[in-house]
Amino acid sequence: MRAALIAVAALAIRAQTPPDPTDVLANARDRMVERAKRLPNYTCVQTVDREYFVRSTPTPPYASCDQMSAAAHKKPYSLKVDATDRLRLDVKVSGGEEIGSWAGANRFDPRSIVEMAGGPFGSGQFGPLVLDVFVNIGTAFQYVGPDSQNNSAAFHYTFQVPVVASHLMIRDAGRGSWIATSYDGDLWIDPASFDLRRFSVRTSELSQETGACQARMVADYARVRFDSGDFLVPRQSTLHFIMRDTEETEVASRYSSCREYRGQSTLSFTEVAAGSAAPSNTAPAQKPLPAGRRLVLAFTSAIDTDIAAAGDVIMAKVLKPVRDNRSKETLIPAGATVEGRIIVMKHWLAAPAFHIAIMLEALDIEGVSSPLYVRLDRTNEFTSERRSSAGLLQRGATIILPPMGQSASVGSFVFRTDKSRYVVPANYESNWLTISPPVRAEH
Repeated sequence: MRAALIAVAALAIRAQTPPDPTDVLANARDRMVERAKRLPNYTCVQTVDREYFVRSTPTPPYASCDQMSAAAHKKPYSLKVDATDRLRLDVKVSGGEEIGSWAGANRFDPRSIVEMAGGPFGSGQFGPLVLDVFVNIGTAFQYVGPDSQNNSAAFHYTFQVPVVASHLMIRDAGRGSWIATSYDGDLWIDPASFDLRRFSVRTSELSQETGACQARMVADYARVRFDSGDFLVPRQSTLHFIMRDTEETEVASRYSSCREYRGQSTLSFTEVAAGSAAPSNTAPAQKPLPAGRRLVLAFTSAIDTDIAAAGDVIMAKVLKPVRDNRSKETLIPAGATVEGRIIVMKHWLAAPAFHIAIMLEALDIEGVSSPLYVRLDRTNEFTSERRSSAGLLQRGATIILPPMGQSASVGSFVFRTDKSRYVVPANYESNWLTISPPVRAEH
């Protein structure tokens, strides 16, 4: 009995011994690597809200990015939101790299997720960047102590990665090339479960070609159960850019609806023609439409800028039959449905307006789905800006210059309002013209 009591006392003393910070970090690394090896084929919906800030108070000129970053940390000035936009993506990790598609699409995009999102964006939160920090032999760790700032039991560590060992890449704003940068950051690890709770990164001064001085990212993680086990998935992340022109951008991401692909589910990574959509059934597709035919459409549901995002599917119906000019054959009957996607959902605050860009992708006639190639017909678009006698738009007309390389099938709409929300009503009409399918480059 006495021996049993001594054994119990010894166990109690051992249980009270605080875990060793090195052991906690090593266990967290081992679990991260082990999970990465058996990572299931899963995807999460990433909703991204971006805010673009300009300084509303005069600021002195800065001699260096260090001065600008220090000022951005102390904030001795005021910022105002100049514009916002939102996008919604499906994101997964494949071969150690994050790939994506518009939410709900049946193919992952052949472009990189950064190219696909356009504008300021970051990747790596799903594991590639975190894993690289743990296994990179160039990473130097330091133990800070228990997480006193957030009143949690997590262990707080810092790390530094020199540029010679760095795989953190920032894109050149002009040429589109990628430039490695050194960085440091913080880790918060649960000493009981060895789970990563929070991960933050700060870049060193970025090269002038990127147009930015510094980027900072923080992501929170939680355990999610799939059929093949428990995995760490980001819940939310925030990425902040300090630009050399003193503007700042914040990219806030929320992750939801994480799901695992199983059985007959397939993913395609092959490139498809811009504007095309996979047929919804095996019926023969409609023959290509001749170019120059007018298509009058009405959205079947409202677009609410409070909740809509680039990547959301939209549906429209054909209001008037489209006929062949010579034979008068009906090419598209009234009531046929058109499927498309929002490509841009942006709110300009300086000159108050909402910019919504839409790409129509597929035409469905009696259950037969075919790719649709159209462009927005701007002949009657400018209802409030009159045209001159020469047919040119007069001063004050709104022009949205499309990005280089953007598909001709993307149509932009501008809705002027000083309100923080705009609802494009259901049955909103727009005119489109059919165009020839894009010519595929031969390799």
